[in-house]
Amino acid sequence: MMTDIRKYIRAVNVFLIMLVLGAFTIHIFLSNYISLLSSVINILVIGIILLILFSTIITYFIFYEKEVSKYLMKINYLIIRNIFPVISKVSGFVNISKDEIRKIFIKINNTYIYSNKYNFNSEDLIILIPHCIQNHNCKLKVTNDIDNCKNCGICKISDLQQLKEKYNTKIFVATGGTLARKIIIDNKPKAVIAVACERDLTSGVRDIRKIPVLGVFNSRPNGPCIDTNIDINEVEKAINFFTCK
Repeated sequence: MMTDIRKYIRAVNVFLIMLVLGAFTIHIFLSNYISLLSSVINILVIGIILLILFSTIITYFIFYEKEVSKYLMKINYLIIRNIFPVISKVSGFVNISKDEIRKIFIKINNTYIYSNKYNFNSEDLIILIPHCIQNHNCKLKVTNDIDNCKNCGICKISDLQQLKEKYNTKIFVATGGTLARKIIIDNKPKAVIAVACERDLTSGVRDIRKIPVLGVFNSRPNGPCIDTNIDINEVEKAINFFTCK
């Protein structure tokens, strides 16, 4: 799923302008009273600006699939995780869809994860999927157990069930962030493959810090939260990556 990096850079630029104006205002206000504090604040702001500029350059390279050292990628990933909430809010002020910014975040997350090496057993992975992947007319609800699927082929649940049987990987339907976190806590996986929309996927990836998470966007040809679709090949690619196949 492609998105426009220019929109992300535009939001970053607005954030940088806000930082500069804020630092200038603080400088004027404090210069006559606490010059030392003003200098410290200016140094901090300059440091933040330099970090954000560094991150933006690395993000640009990653988006256009330029070669980036995994160590620089890790630094950039940590910066993005911390500034993402602010960039997301700033995007709203300049009429940039938050989903566009969320796509960039997941792109950075996935690229960073793929820059590392793992060799987990498939049994140590879990796949989290949203309930809206199941066809809404289906009477066989798979919320509690994906094996309730009878493989009619109308939706991608049957394909996911085949992946589960092929790799012996656990698949759970998460009806919300709270349940997703509970599933992870209860199962203690070594890695997670999460399928969701931009908002839920970004929220979930940011909540999980101690284990690697690869995000896969679902497509929404019928609108949000109903009969959504998924690229099964992306999910299988993630399984093979984590199991070093």
